[in-house]
Amino acid sequence: MAIAITILFLLVAGAIVGSAINFGSIFLGIPIVLMFIGALIGRETLDRQRRILRLKRFRREARAQKVDFETDDRRTLAA
Repeated sequence: MAIAITILFLLVAGAIVGSAINFGSIFLGIPIVLMFIGALIGRETLDRQRRILRLKRFRREARAQKVDFETDDRRTLAA
């Protein structure tokens, strides 16, 4: 929901800035707004990928490893 509000705000801000420069400049404000939207989406995508990679690394490190038990260890486990 926050992204939708941000996008609407950027569209309105771009329209205001564009019309403040010139009446027909609203069409110049739209590409600027689209660049901001692309930057927001790109940043969120990178954050999401970073979280996914961090989770994969954690799972890989937490994976069980095979251990060779010595005779004392085997006696302790058998008791």
